[in-house]
Amino acid sequence: MNVLNVCTPNSDEQQELKTALAKLPKSPSFDADYEISRGVASVEEGTRSRYVRLRREVKGESPLATVQYSMSVDAESTIETLVFRGREVKDLLALSIEDKLSSAVSKPSTVLGADTPASRVRVERAGKSTVALARCENVDQSKYDAIFSQASSILSDYRRVLRLKSMLASDVAWLSADSAPKSSRKALSGAGTTSH
Repeated sequence: MNVLNVCTPNSDEQQELKTALAKLPKSPSFDADYEISRGVASVEEGTRSRYVRLRREVKGESPLATVQYSMSVDAESTIETLVFRGREVKDLLALSIEDKLSSAVSKPSTVLGADTPASRVRVERAGKSTVALARCENVDQSKYDAIFSQASSILSDYRRVLRLKSMLASDVAWLSADSAPKSSRKALSGAGTTSH
């Protein structure tokens, strides 16, 4: 069993992360169709989180097949995740960029415009081991600043490319209304999926 070293990846793993991030197109062309979903999920016993997701398919000869953005909110934290899936799985199965904020100081309605820096990057490749980098406390990660900066820039760019402020306006308002739902009835009534 391989243990993923997310705090101090070696030089080869760093290069894998840099290469995968560099291959992401800055302005992909999306199909007209898209999917927005939202719902409530159990995180731990007695704890639930709300989430919203936007999924877009990429046109043409792009190395990407789909791009998915999600925001999840619970009583403790708000997490943004951007997932890129490759068209050719031998080149890229999935690449994800994540940031995490305290729900006590960051409302969902303000997160989209905050350009929060990335705190985790993960690359999955068919037939190869997964590589990842994450912010870790009490670890000198200065040598990884360039990767975190690269990932943060992509996350910021795609917030705008995906037009999240307009596409998810009503859904983020729903998140903001109650980030810690208390009853199963409310959870079921709040969940739903729409496709366009």
